Amino acid sequence: MPGDELKKFLFPKTLGEQMRVFGMPLDEFIPSVPPFLIAIWEKHALGGLIYGVLAWLFIHWLKRGKGSMWLYNLLYWYLPTELFRVVYRKIPGSCFRQWIK
Repeated sequence: MPGDELKKFLFPKTLGEQMRVFGMPLDEFIPSVPPFLIAIWEKHALGGLIYGVLAWLFIHWLKRGKGSMWLYNLLYWYLPTELFRVVYRKIPGSCFRQWIK
C-alpha cells in the first residue's frame, strides 16, 4: 500500500525545526540543567531550580530572538577553540583572523 510506505519517513513541519527538550532548544536546555541536578544531588532542589531558571533567563536574554547558531558563533569567537571542536570540526580556530580586501 502506498500510504504505509510514506509512514516510514519522518518529515519536519519546517526546515528550520530544531531538536527541543521540554520545549527548550538544546543551547538553552544544556546550561540550565546542571545547576539543578547538582543542587538535587546536594539536597538543595529549590536553590538549583532558581539557578537553573536564572541560567535559562540569561541565555534567553542573551539571544534576544536570534537563532541558536548566533550563540554558537559568539562563543566561537570569544572562547578558546578547544572547547568547540565538537561543533566546529572543519574550520580554523578563531585566533587565525585575517582581513581580506
